[in-house]
Amino acid sequence: MRLEELSHRPLRRDEQEFKAAFRKGDQFLWEKPMSYAEYEKYVEEGIVVQTSTSHYYKDRSKNGLGQTVEGHEDEIQTDVTLHARYGYPVFHNHEYIEMVYIAVGSCKNFFEDSVLSMVEGDVCIIAPNAFHAISCTNDESCIVNFIVSRKFVDRNLMNVLQGGQVTADFLQDILYHRSTTPYILFPTGLDPWLQELTRRILTESVRQLHAYKYSINLLASEFLLHITREYEMLAIVPNQQTSNKNELIVAILGYLSVNYNHVTLGDTAKLFGYSVAYLSRMIRENTGKTYHTIVAELQMEHAVKLIQEGKKSLAEIAQEIGCFDSSHFYKKFKSRFGISPGQYQEIIRTQENNGMDYTG
Repeated sequence: MRLEELSHRPLRRDEQEFKAAFRKGDQFLWEKPMSYAEYEKYVEEGIVVQTSTSHYYKDRSKNGLGQTVEGHEDEIQTDVTLHARYGYPVFHNHEYIEMVYIAVGSCKNFFEDSVLSMVEGDVCIIAPNAFHAISCTNDESCIVNFIVSRKFVDRNLMNVLQGGQVTADFLQDILYHRSTTPYILFPTGLDPWLQELTRRILTESVRQLHAYKYSINLLASEFLLHITREYEMLAIVPNQQTSNKNELIVAILGYLSVNYNHVTLGDTAKLFGYSVAYLSRMIRENTGKTYHTIVAELQMEHAVKLIQEGKKSLAEIAQEIGCFDSSHFYKKFKSRFGISPGQYQEIIRTQENNGMDYTG
Protein backbone atom coordinates (compact mmCIF):
# COMPACT_ATOMS: atom_id res chain seq x y z
CA MET A 1 0.00 0.00 0.00
CA ARG A 2 1.40 3.34 -1.07
CA LEU A 3 1.76 5.65 1.94
CA GLU A 4 0.90 9.34 2.02
CA GLU A 5 3.87 11.70 1.71
CA LEU A 6 4.72 14.34 4.30
CA SER A 7 6.79 16.64 2.09
CA HIS A 8 6.04 18.31 -1.26
CA ARG A 9 2.30 18.21 -0.63
CA PRO A 10 0.43 20.44 -3.10
CA LEU A 11 -1.76 23.19 -1.70
CA ARG A 12 -5.45 22.36 -1.41
CA ARG A 13 -8.04 24.66 -2.97
CA ASP A 14 -8.74 26.52 0.28
CA GLU A 15 -4.99 26.85 0.96
CA GLN A 16 -4.49 28.38 -2.50
CA GLU A 17 -7.18 30.94 -1.75
CA PHE A 18 -5.66 31.75 1.64
CA LYS A 19 -2.21 32.11 0.05
CA ALA A 20 -3.54 34.47 -2.62
CA ALA A 21 -5.00 36.68 0.12
CA PHE A 22 -1.72 36.55 2.04
CA ARG A 23 0.27 37.65 -1.01
CA LYS A 24 -2.03 40.61 -1.62
CA GLY A 25 -0.39 42.45 1.27
CA ASP A 26 -2.56 41.85 4.33
CA GLN A 27 0.17 39.97 6.19
CA PHE A 28 -0.82 41.63 9.48
CA LEU A 29 -3.73 39.16 9.66
CA TRP A 30 -1.26 36.29 10.11
CA GLU A 31 1.18 38.03 12.46
CA LYS A 32 -0.96 37.72 15.58
CA PRO A 33 -4.07 35.77 16.56
CA MET A 34 -7.55 37.22 16.28
CA SER A 35 -10.66 36.50 18.28
CA TYR A 36 -13.65 35.10 16.46
CA ALA A 37 -15.42 38.45 16.94
CA GLU A 38 -12.50 40.18 15.18
CA TYR A 39 -12.59 37.59 12.44
CA GLU A 40 -16.33 38.18 11.89
CA LYS A 41 -15.69 41.93 11.72
CA TYR A 42 -13.02 41.39 9.05
CA VAL A 43 -15.49 39.21 7.14
CA GLU A 44 -18.07 41.99 7.14
CA GLU A 45 -15.43 44.46 5.95
CA GLY A 46 -14.35 42.10 3.18
CA ILE A 47 -10.77 41.96 4.49
CA VAL A 48 -10.56 38.17 4.86
CA VAL A 49 -11.25 35.65 2.13
CA GLN A 50 -14.03 33.10 2.61
CA THR A 51 -13.45 29.46 1.67
CA SER A 52 -15.35 26.20 2.05
CA THR A 53 -13.72 25.71 5.50
CA SER A 54 -14.15 29.26 6.82
CA HIS A 55 -17.15 28.56 9.06
CA TYR A 56 -15.65 25.61 10.89
CA TYR A 57 -15.23 27.25 14.30
CA LYS A 58 -18.64 28.92 14.22
CA ASP A 59 -20.47 25.80 13.05
CA ARG A 60 -18.78 23.48 15.53
CA SER A 61 -18.77 25.75 18.58
CA LYS A 62 -21.29 25.58 21.40
CA ASN A 63 -22.01 29.29 21.47
CA GLY A 64 -21.57 30.15 17.81
CA LEU A 65 -18.64 32.38 18.68
CA GLY A 66 -15.81 30.04 17.89
CA GLN A 67 -15.33 28.91 21.48
CA THR A 68 -15.30 25.40 22.92
CA VAL A 69 -15.34 23.36 19.74
CA GLU A 70 -17.51 20.29 20.20
CA GLY A 71 -16.91 16.76 19.09
CA HIS A 72 -15.11 13.55 20.04
CA GLU A 73 -16.07 13.59 23.71
CA ASP A 74 -18.99 11.24 23.17
CA GLU A 75 -16.90 9.03 20.93
CA ILE A 76 -14.06 6.95 22.32
CA GLN A 77 -11.67 7.58 19.45
CA THR A 78 -8.99 9.67 17.80
CA ASP A 79 -8.98 11.53 14.50
CA VAL A 80 -6.41 13.26 12.33
CA THR A 81 -6.46 16.32 10.08
CA LEU A 82 -3.91 18.45 8.23
CA HIS A 83 -3.81 22.06 9.38
CA ALA A 84 -4.46 24.51 6.56
CA ARG A 85 -1.39 26.36 5.39
CA TYR A 86 -2.00 30.14 5.21
CA GLY A 87 -5.19 29.72 7.27
CA TYR A 88 -6.12 32.65 9.50
CA PRO A 89 -4.99 32.28 13.15
CA VAL A 90 -8.36 32.47 14.93
CA PHE A 91 -8.40 31.85 18.69
CA HIS A 92 -10.51 28.85 19.70
CA ASN A 93 -10.61 26.12 22.31
CA HIS A 94 -12.11 22.65 22.49
CA GLU A 95 -13.10 19.90 24.88
CA TYR A 96 -10.78 17.28 23.44
CA ILE A 97 -7.01 16.88 23.60
CA GLU A 98 -5.05 17.95 20.54
CA MET A 99 -1.56 16.91 19.47
CA VAL A 100 0.08 19.16 16.88
CA TYR A 101 2.99 17.50 15.07
CA ILE A 102 5.24 19.48 12.73
CA ALA A 103 6.15 16.67 10.33
CA VAL A 104 7.76 19.14 7.91
CA GLY A 105 8.41 22.88 8.09
CA SER A 106 7.44 25.30 10.88
CA CYS A 107 4.63 27.43 12.31
CA LYS A 108 3.70 29.74 15.16
CA ASN A 109 1.36 28.38 17.81
CA PHE A 110 -0.32 31.21 19.72
CA PHE A 111 -1.71 30.87 23.23
CA GLU A 112 -3.47 33.53 25.28
CA ASP A 113 -0.30 35.00 26.82
CA SER A 114 2.50 33.53 24.72
CA VAL A 115 3.60 32.40 21.29
CA LEU A 116 5.38 29.13 20.59
CA SER A 117 7.60 28.92 17.50
CA MET A 118 7.41 25.28 16.42
CA VAL A 119 9.92 23.66 14.10
CA GLU A 120 10.23 20.34 12.32
CA GLY A 121 9.77 17.41 14.68
CA ASP A 122 8.04 19.35 17.48
CA VAL A 123 5.02 17.73 19.10
CA CYS A 124 2.75 20.01 21.11
CA ILE A 125 0.03 18.42 23.24
CA ILE A 126 -2.64 21.02 23.95
CA ALA A 127 -4.78 20.68 27.05
CA PRO A 128 -8.58 20.80 26.81
CA ASN A 129 -10.08 24.31 26.95
CA ALA A 130 -6.77 26.09 26.22
CA PHE A 131 -7.27 28.95 23.76
CA HIS A 132 -4.82 28.71 20.85
CA ALA A 133 -4.34 29.50 17.16
CA ILE A 134 -1.79 28.43 14.55
CA SER A 135 -0.22 30.58 11.84
CA CYS A 136 1.65 28.88 8.99
CA THR A 137 2.70 31.01 6.02
CA ASN A 138 4.80 28.69 3.88
CA ASP A 139 4.11 26.02 1.24
CA GLU A 140 6.45 23.30 2.50
CA SER A 141 4.97 22.66 5.95
CA CYS A 142 3.00 19.58 6.86
CA ILE A 143 1.23 20.18 10.19
CA VAL A 144 -0.66 17.20 11.51
CA ASN A 145 -3.44 17.64 14.10
CA PHE A 146 -4.29 14.58 16.18
CA ILE A 147 -7.67 14.97 17.86
CA VAL A 148 -7.94 12.70 20.89
CA SER A 149 -10.99 12.37 23.10
CA ARG A 150 -10.40 12.48 26.84
CA LYS A 151 -12.44 9.29 27.16
CA PHE A 152 -10.05 7.54 24.81
CA VAL A 153 -7.05 8.61 26.90
CA ASP A 154 -8.75 7.70 30.17
CA ARG A 155 -9.89 4.26 29.08
CA ASN A 156 -7.11 3.15 26.76
CA LEU A 157 -3.89 5.01 27.46
CA MET A 158 -3.45 6.29 31.02
CA ASN A 159 -2.46 2.93 32.53
CA VAL A 160 0.06 2.44 29.74
CA LEU A 161 1.45 5.96 29.95
CA GLN A 162 1.75 5.87 33.72
CA GLY A 163 3.59 2.55 33.97
CA GLY A 164 6.18 4.13 36.25
CA GLN A 165 6.94 6.98 33.86
CA VAL A 166 7.16 9.99 36.15
CA THR A 167 6.87 12.58 33.41
CA ALA A 168 3.83 10.78 32.03
CA ASP A 169 2.25 11.14 35.49
CA PHE A 170 3.06 14.83 35.35
CA LEU A 171 1.57 15.00 31.86
CA GLN A 172 -1.67 13.57 33.18
CA ASP A 173 -1.88 16.38 35.73
CA ILE A 174 -1.38 19.19 33.24
CA LEU A 175 -3.89 17.70 30.83
CA TYR A 176 -6.69 17.40 33.33
CA HIS A 177 -6.20 20.36 35.69
CA ARG A 178 -7.33 23.50 33.88
CA SER A 179 -5.49 25.81 36.28
CA THR A 180 -2.05 24.60 35.22
CA THR A 181 -0.41 24.86 31.82
CA PRO A 182 -2.02 25.01 28.35
CA TYR A 183 0.44 22.68 26.63
CA ILE A 184 3.47 20.43 26.81
CA LEU A 185 6.10 20.41 24.06
CA PHE A 186 8.33 17.54 22.94
CA PRO A 187 11.16 18.36 20.50
CA THR A 188 11.69 15.06 18.63
CA GLY A 189 13.87 16.19 15.72
CA LEU A 190 13.59 14.04 12.61
CA ASP A 191 12.47 10.89 14.39
CA PRO A 192 11.96 8.37 11.54
CA TRP A 193 9.54 6.23 13.57
CA LEU A 194 7.20 9.14 14.27
CA GLN A 195 7.30 10.13 10.62
CA GLU A 196 6.49 6.58 9.56
CA LEU A 197 3.57 6.38 12.01
CA THR A 198 2.28 9.72 10.74
CA ARG A 199 2.41 8.58 7.11
CA ARG A 200 0.45 5.47 8.03
CA ILE A 201 -2.13 7.44 10.00
CA LEU A 202 -2.65 9.89 7.12
CA THR A 203 -2.94 6.98 4.69
CA GLU A 204 -5.63 5.36 6.84
CA SER A 205 -7.48 8.68 7.03
CA VAL A 206 -7.36 9.21 3.25
CA ARG A 207 -8.11 5.68 2.03
CA GLN A 208 -10.63 4.77 4.73
CA LEU A 209 -10.36 1.04 4.25
CA HIS A 210 -12.12 -1.49 6.46
CA ALA A 211 -11.68 -0.67 10.20
CA TYR A 212 -9.61 2.41 9.42
CA LYS A 213 -10.81 4.24 12.55
CA TYR A 214 -9.65 1.35 14.70
CA SER A 215 -6.29 1.42 12.93
CA ILE A 216 -5.93 5.18 13.52
CA ASN A 217 -6.65 4.64 17.22
CA LEU A 218 -3.89 2.06 17.47
CA LEU A 219 -1.34 4.09 15.50
CA ALA A 220 -2.09 7.30 17.42
CA SER A 221 -1.69 5.39 20.70
CA GLU A 222 1.70 4.13 19.54
CA PHE A 223 2.65 7.68 18.53
CA LEU A 224 1.94 9.03 22.03
CA LEU A 225 3.58 6.06 23.75
CA HIS A 226 6.76 6.52 21.69
CA ILE A 227 6.94 10.19 22.71
CA THR A 228 6.61 9.43 26.42
CA ARG A 229 9.20 6.66 26.19
CA GLU A 230 11.84 8.46 24.16
CA TYR A 231 11.41 12.19 24.80
CA GLU A 232 10.07 12.71 28.32
CA MET A 233 13.42 14.08 29.50
CA LEU A 234 13.22 16.76 26.79
CA ALA A 235 9.66 17.81 27.63
CA ILE A 236 9.08 21.54 27.96
CA VAL A 237 6.22 22.35 30.35
CA PRO A 238 5.55 26.08 30.64
CA ASN A 239 3.14 27.53 33.14
CA GLN A 240 1.47 30.90 32.93
CA GLN A 241 1.95 31.50 36.63
CA THR A 242 5.11 29.58 37.54
CA SER A 243 6.93 28.78 34.31
CA ASN A 244 10.42 28.43 35.79
CA LYS A 245 9.24 26.19 38.58
CA ASN A 246 7.45 23.76 36.27
CA GLU A 247 10.36 23.57 33.86
CA LEU A 248 12.60 22.81 36.86
CA ILE A 249 10.30 20.00 38.03
CA VAL A 250 10.47 18.38 34.60
CA ALA A 251 14.28 18.63 34.71
CA ILE A 252 14.36 17.05 38.19
CA LEU A 253 12.06 14.20 37.14
CA GLY A 254 14.10 13.62 34.01
CA TYR A 255 17.29 13.54 36.06
CA LEU A 256 15.79 10.98 38.44
CA SER A 257 14.57 8.77 35.60
CA VAL A 258 18.22 8.30 34.55
CA ASN A 259 20.02 8.42 37.89
CA TYR A 260 17.43 6.85 40.23
CA ASN A 261 19.63 3.83 41.04
CA HIS A 262 22.46 5.71 42.77
CA VAL A 263 21.54 9.29 43.76
CA THR A 264 20.09 10.31 47.10
CA LEU A 265 17.63 13.06 47.95
CA GLY A 266 20.55 15.05 49.36
CA ASP A 267 22.55 14.61 46.14
CA THR A 268 19.62 15.78 44.03
CA ALA A 269 18.92 18.77 46.25
CA LYS A 270 22.57 19.83 46.11
CA LEU A 271 22.71 19.47 42.32
CA PHE A 272 19.68 21.74 41.82
CA GLY A 273 20.69 24.19 44.53
CA TYR A 274 17.91 23.61 47.07
CA SER A 275 17.64 22.38 50.61
CA VAL A 276 16.41 18.83 51.12
CA ALA A 277 13.21 20.07 52.78
CA TYR A 278 12.39 22.52 49.96
CA LEU A 279 13.06 19.97 47.19
CA SER A 280 10.93 17.36 48.98
CA ARG A 281 8.04 19.80 49.24
CA MET A 282 8.39 20.93 45.61
CA ILE A 283 8.28 17.34 44.31
CA ARG A 284 5.27 16.45 46.43
CA GLU A 285 3.33 19.57 45.47
CA ASN A 286 3.87 19.00 41.75
CA THR A 287 3.57 15.21 41.52
CA GLY A 288 1.52 14.18 44.56
CA LYS A 289 4.31 11.73 45.44
CA THR A 290 7.34 11.73 47.70
CA TYR A 291 10.88 11.56 46.39
CA HIS A 292 11.25 8.02 47.74
CA THR A 293 7.98 6.87 46.13
CA ILE A 294 9.17 8.13 42.75
CA VAL A 295 12.53 6.39 43.11
CA ALA A 296 10.84 3.15 44.19
CA GLU A 297 8.51 3.26 41.16
CA LEU A 298 11.47 3.78 38.84
CA GLN A 299 13.34 0.90 40.46
CA MET A 300 10.43 -1.49 40.03
CA GLU A 301 9.74 -0.36 36.47
CA HIS A 302 13.32 -1.12 35.46
CA ALA A 303 13.33 -4.36 37.45
CA VAL A 304 10.36 -5.61 35.43
CA LYS A 305 12.11 -4.75 32.16
CA LEU A 306 15.28 -6.55 33.22
CA ILE A 307 13.37 -9.65 34.34
CA GLN A 308 11.55 -9.72 31.01
CA GLU A 309 14.86 -9.52 29.15
CA GLY A 310 16.02 -12.61 31.07
CA LYS A 311 19.73 -11.82 30.83
CA LYS A 312 20.50 -11.22 34.52
CA SER A 313 19.91 -12.97 37.81
CA LEU A 314 17.62 -11.46 40.43
CA ALA A 315 20.66 -10.59 42.56
CA GLU A 316 22.25 -8.75 39.62
CA ILE A 317 18.98 -6.93 38.91
CA ALA A 318 18.69 -5.85 42.55
CA GLN A 319 22.20 -4.39 42.36
CA GLU A 320 21.57 -2.62 39.06
CA ILE A 321 18.42 -0.86 40.21
CA GLY A 322 20.00 0.28 43.47
CA CYS A 323 18.51 -2.27 45.91
CA PHE A 324 21.72 -3.54 47.46
CA ASP A 325 19.81 -5.69 49.96
CA SER A 326 17.98 -8.58 48.20
CA SER A 327 15.34 -8.74 50.92
CA HIS A 328 14.65 -5.03 50.39
CA PHE A 329 14.23 -5.70 46.65
CA TYR A 330 11.85 -8.58 47.41
CA LYS A 331 9.67 -6.44 49.72
CA LYS A 332 9.49 -3.51 47.30
CA PHE A 333 8.61 -5.72 44.34
CA LYS A 334 5.91 -7.67 46.18
CA SER A 335 4.43 -4.47 47.62
CA ARG A 336 4.14 -2.97 44.12
CA PHE A 337 3.01 -6.02 42.10
CA GLY A 338 1.59 -8.46 44.64
CA ILE A 339 4.02 -11.25 43.78
CA SER A 340 7.72 -11.82 44.45
CA PRO A 341 10.43 -11.23 41.81
CA GLY A 342 10.99 -15.01 41.65
CA GLN A 343 7.32 -15.68 41.01
CA TYR A 344 7.25 -13.07 38.29
CA GLN A 345 10.35 -14.60 36.73
CA GLU A 346 8.63 -18.01 36.68
CA ILE A 347 5.59 -16.51 34.94
CA ILE A 348 7.82 -15.08 32.22
CA ARG A 349 9.64 -18.39 31.74
CA THR A 350 6.39 -20.35 31.55
CA GLN A 351 4.97 -18.01 28.93
CA GLU A 352 8.16 -18.16 26.89
CA ASN A 353 8.11 -21.97 27.01
CA ASN A 354 4.52 -21.92 25.80
CA GLY A 355 5.47 -19.62 22.95
CA MET A 356 3.63 -16.61 24.35
CA ASP A 357 4.80 -13.00 24.17
CA TYR A 358 4.49 -11.17 27.46
CA THR A 359 2.84 -7.80 26.99
CA GLY A 360 2.68 -6.57 30.57
